[in-house]
Amino acid sequence: MAFMLAGGMFHCVQPAAVLAQWTVTNLHPAGAIASRANGGFGNQQVGYAQLGPTVGHTRAALWTGTAASFVNLHPAGTVYSIANAATGIFQVGDVYTDGFPRASIWSGTAASWVNLNPIGSSNSNALGANGGFQVGRTNVGYYRAALWSGSAASWVDLNPPPTYGYTHSSEAFAVSGGKQVGYYVAVGGVTSAAIWSGNASSIVNLHPPAGGSQSWAYGVDSTQQVGVVRVPDTTSHAALWQGSAASWVDLHPAGATNSRASSVVGGTQAGYADIGGKRRASLWTGTAASWFDLSAFLPAGFTTSEASAIWIDAGVTYVAGYGFNSLSFRDEALLWVKGAVCKGDLNGDGLVDDTDFSPFSVAYNILDCTDPAMPVGCPADLNGDGFVDDNDFVIFLAAYNALICP
Repeated sequence: MAFMLAGGMFHCVQPAAVLAQWTVTNLHPAGAIASRANGGFGNQQVGYAQLGPTVGHTRAALWTGTAASFVNLHPAGTVYSIANAATGIFQVGDVYTDGFPRASIWSGTAASWVNLNPIGSSNSNALGANGGFQVGRTNVGYYRAALWSGSAASWVDLNPPPTYGYTHSSEAFAVSGGKQVGYYVAVGGVTSAAIWSGNASSIVNLHPPAGGSQSWAYGVDSTQQVGVVRVPDTTSHAALWQGSAASWVDLHPAGATNSRASSVVGGTQAGYADIGGKRRASLWTGTAASWFDLSAFLPAGFTTSEASAIWIDAGVTYVAGYGFNSLSFRDEALLWVKGAVCKGDLNGDGLVDDTDFSPFSVAYNILDCTDPAMPVGCPADLNGDGFVDDNDFVIFLAAYNALICP
């Protein structure tokens, strides 16, 4: 198909009041007993929905921005499943097959399930993903932080070798930019936040040099790591690092009893803080004083909430998480969004112009969002149906020619 567009550039316009506010979408699928969103990337969110009365009815879930977009990723013949992270093309999590979890990866459908559990491991979990990499843990005698690149055979054991006869254990929770974060049990039994660079010997201990009894790192981006430090009075404090133990910043806001940072992107950290007897989905921008209460944007009835993951796509900030709805008496998956959602602005420069036409036409010719050649997040899939086709072109053309941001 050939496109003929009149030259020009058009600003993506939204009212200032919209730009200044967060909007919240309830992702809870119709008929589900409970749901949570654990991660996301691009136009995807992942987590789980409980579709029956027992834990055995828990199903790995994939959404693309609405409750109605729910896709059940649960593989046939297995017990139950959970999705923990997404890359825009792939989803990762756990599938319970015989009473034990198996680290798992999908590419948009239940039938696409791949078992990442390596030979010799009694069980495993895939807890984070970025690009073509997945991280989590395997159980080979004890928990070992694990790194995969799409197959069971690709497993890399990140667990550090024994130190003076002391055997460590470890887990990895997130990966980005060639770095993996989690924790390991250091000499003396101290659970210590850790960062790796692709192999066991690269481990760096992030545990604060003073003031913390235990620590964990749950999120990572190109420059920062986030997690929790348990201080001497046993409360948990949201924590921020920049590659070393000495760089630790205590994000715990004033008045909080506990807090945790679970994810980070571009200098913004996401997690929760317990304040006033209520768990609140939270954001920070590098200091305790910068704490921001995301729960303020929730509809009436939500009594608690938690932010699980944060990411930015085409200038729009997304936060996935969940809240307890006291009106329906259940956990419900939630998506917070802030920014001018300008469909058609594929390069994120605030315009729909000729520079966006080239990436759109490339995606149009690939067609399928699950194709590895498709840009991460499939941003040209403007209607969220998993394909870049004529339906998306109609939306793109309207933004290009009519000075609108659909």
